[in-house]
Amino acid sequence: MHNTNIDRHLRNSHLNNRVGRYDLLASCAGGRSLLILILVLTTIMSFVNIPSHATTNVGTAGAQFLKIGPGARVDSLGGAFSAIANDVTTIYWNPAGLSQLEKLSFSDTHTIWLADVRYNYLAFAIPVEHVGTLGASVTFLNVPDTEITTLAQPDGTGLWYSAWDTAVSLAYARQLYHEESGARLSIGINTKYIHQQIHRESANGVAIDVGTLYHTGWRSLRIGMSFSNFGPEMRFSGPDLKTGAEEAGDERYADYHPYPDTTNPSRKAELETIEYPLPTNFRIGVAYDLIDNEMNLLTIALDGNHPNDNSERLNFGVEYWYRKMAAIRAGYKLRLGPDRLDDEEGITLGFGTHLKFSKTMLSLDYAYADFGYLQNAHRLSLGLKF
Repeated sequence: MHNTNIDRHLRNSHLNNRVGRYDLLASCAGGRSLLILILVLTTIMSFVNIPSHATTNVGTAGAQFLKIGPGARVDSLGGAFSAIANDVTTIYWNPAGLSQLEKLSFSDTHTIWLADVRYNYLAFAIPVEHVGTLGASVTFLNVPDTEITTLAQPDGTGLWYSAWDTAVSLAYARQLYHEESGARLSIGINTKYIHQQIHRESANGVAIDVGTLYHTGWRSLRIGMSFSNFGPEMRFSGPDLKTGAEEAGDERYADYHPYPDTTNPSRKAELETIEYPLPTNFRIGVAYDLIDNEMNLLTIALDGNHPNDNSERLNFGVEYWYRKMAAIRAGYKLRLGPDRLDDEEGITLGFGTHLKFSKTMLSLDYAYADFGYLQNAHRLSLGLKF
């Protein structure tokens, strides 16, 4: 009897130890998610602690068209998308989000930008089993043709010039692991070729974007991070930068030099342009579904941005879906730092709808963005999933 009591006590102790270990593992999983959330919020809040005497880097980077984000849906969310990242435009916002796509996806964004500038973005992605998700995008921006003026003809010469920018990118994303608790981690990379053209002068460059997306496993909390436009500096070159050409014995200079100068037969010069960096940006954000059932889905999102050519910015967004068929959205872009009062960006609004045709889903989205004295911008996006 005594030995039986000892055995029962040992079994109970062993069982309690196992239960204790499971509780410890669950606590660690929840604690890890909580720790990551605290780190993210601490990072975002660190954007706020900017001294009033801080200086800005406005205008220190080129290729500014790379800062115009695609997707009417994302713009109506105030650009808070790094942790949502569940449509094909995530190639731009956070390439790791491509791992969430389950079907062949296509998106086309047309933007009526400021000063009559036109912006277009095409993107598609396809998941490949046991490989990951592949994606590609094309960005094109053009400005209205402008008449060439000179000091002698300030009202115009009758000649016109054009300017346009383009970027072509290839992306890849893969999910690294998926735990039973729902926690999963994905990574992604996006490589891009950049071209800028002003009349006959042009600049070329390359850049990469990298991103991560972490589903914490604690309810619907997601955390996204990305680093965009990392690459070498760019420089403009072209025939109009060449000047001061003088060939030996040239008849144009016969009155000044009747005899050819054979010791210095030719002199040519070219204006040297300054190299400019790309507009890099570090983005970190969180997203959470406040309501998620068959009828309603309400998601809130917050992104913190740290660009190399401007002050830090916080982006807020909220999206409500009814039966996953119709959505209304709102967002706000808040600049931090000493120049926050001069910021022209602010409220964004939009709506969208999903239309299903057999196995194909059509998405239509519209976004309105207020730019203060610069008036406003409108975006339209069309998406397809097969």
